[in-house]
Amino acid sequence: MAVIGTTAFLPAAHATTLAPLTHDQMVDAADLIVEGTVLSVNTMVDEHGHVWTQARVRVEQSLKGGAAIGKTVLVESAGGVLSDGRAIDVHLAPRYDQEERVLLYLVSRRFGAAYGTVGMMMGKFTIKQNPADGSDMVVRFTLPYAREYDARFLPNPPAAARVSLASMEVAVETRVAEGWDGAPIPGVSAAHLREINKLQPGVK
Repeated sequence: MAVIGTTAFLPAAHATTLAPLTHDQMVDAADLIVEGTVLSVNTMVDEHGHVWTQARVRVEQSLKGGAAIGKTVLVESAGGVLSDGRAIDVHLAPRYDQEERVLLYLVSRRFGAAYGTVGMMMGKFTIKQNPADGSDMVVRFTLPYAREYDARFLPNPPAAARVSLASMEVAVETRVAEGWDGAPIPGVSAAHLREINKLQPGVK
């Protein structure tokens, strides 16, 4: 299985912007990990004047957190395109497209019902067909809001860098079964990591 890190199919200029997370850390940090289909994408402005893109995603498989199949989850991403056409860009914010199939590593917001993604675009993958054999693979890719985003036409990674959805599912399920190893994860409290994960032997 190809290793998933923070630079998997990322443009080089973006690679060091966020704190690097291993795939195991992404699994540990996530409250929910789900596969699903984007039902709708909307932009909203909150009471503080901050712009958010909201994607409603129908859950089709739950890998961590026990989300019910068929449930709709609301996922927020900073920035978006306003009704007047202005694009409010936030570097490395994940983009969403209606009917896009996605694999999401989600974190609960401290307020409201929406989720965010682990490490911004690090926690969002598009599921698409591998042109070599027709199997499902995962792709991590984003664009500034000033550019049109169409998930149907995302570029394919080089053949040697392609990662199958099946291998990602196995990696997630293996880590969830192993549990958190007690190592700190940037931006996540140890108390919360204990709350949302099984603990490996010796972790208190």
